[in-house]
Amino acid sequence: MRLATITLFGMIMMCPAPGYSQSALWDVEAVNKGLFNIGIAHGIRKNCDSIKANTLVGISYVWKIIGHATDAGFTLKETREFINNDTEKEVLRSRVKKYLVSLGLDPEKSNSLCNLGKEEIVNKSQTGKLLRMN
Repeated sequence: MRLATITLFGMIMMCPAPGYSQSALWDVEAVNKGLFNIGIAHGIRKNCDSIKANTLVGISYVWKIIGHATDAGFTLKETREFINNDTEKEVLRSRVKKYLVSLGLDPEKSNSLCNLGKEEIVNKSQTGKLLRMN
């Protein structure tokens, strides 16, 4: 997942970003769901030693998200600005944390997300496809 994130940011960094936020990208359902799935997968991977990122799937998924943003009329520059915006990152973190807490999980506790990660992998959900067992 780390490589996918680095690749995403590397590709987006090729273009300069405007100085304003594009919160409307949250209104693009495929982008919204995609970033949410990546956020959940990142939280699981970060807190569970037995689960790693499925890097190639992650890179492909990131490009699909960028494609959805482009299809919705956002430029690569606007997408880059959105993804790099600290306020938008906090919005995503908050949504992911709220979701995990609603499942009765502690997103701050080491290895508390392992069972969720294993379940996502077994069920072959989009989040599960972004992960692999170590």
